[in-house]
Amino acid sequence: MRYDKHIANLEKRHSETNIGKDEALFPSTIRKINQTYNKNQQKRRVDAILNNVRNKDSIKEEVHEIISDVKLKTLCYNCSEEQIIAIIILYVQRTRNPKYRIDRTRLWKEYEITWLKYSLIMERLLRFTREKTPVKIKQVERFDDPIIRR
Repeated sequence: MRYDKHIANLEKRHSETNIGKDEALFPSTIRKINQTYNKNQQKRRVDAILNNVRNKDSIKEEVHEIISDVKLKTLCYNCSEEQIIAIIILYVQRTRNPKYRIDRTRLWKEYEITWLKYSLIMERLLRFTREKTPVKIKQVERFDDPIIRR
């Protein structure tokens, strides 16, 4: 317990992102630092948009899980990341409450979401999840009945 402050100071001084003056880094280290930074920025963006939603705590984990699995720009190339995140939030809310009117929400109006954008992103998200999870194919029985065979 005596060395807690000292250990915390050493961890801070020698952390991955604390780079000394005139210190050179490998390109792989720089890439790793940038990836970590971008992931954290994306989480902050999601949290900022979730702050405008009621019952954000109940859907927060599910939204973060969906967004961490998918590269957002592959869902809609011409949409902003904020629009895509808002659509995913609306989708999760709609799955929780089928009577939820997503086109009457503040997120819908604030991020200028249309039904075309919503359906495009949902279709691509569905395609991604179907590619990720294998589909079970039911075995078809072969009939050796002479009537069926030609």
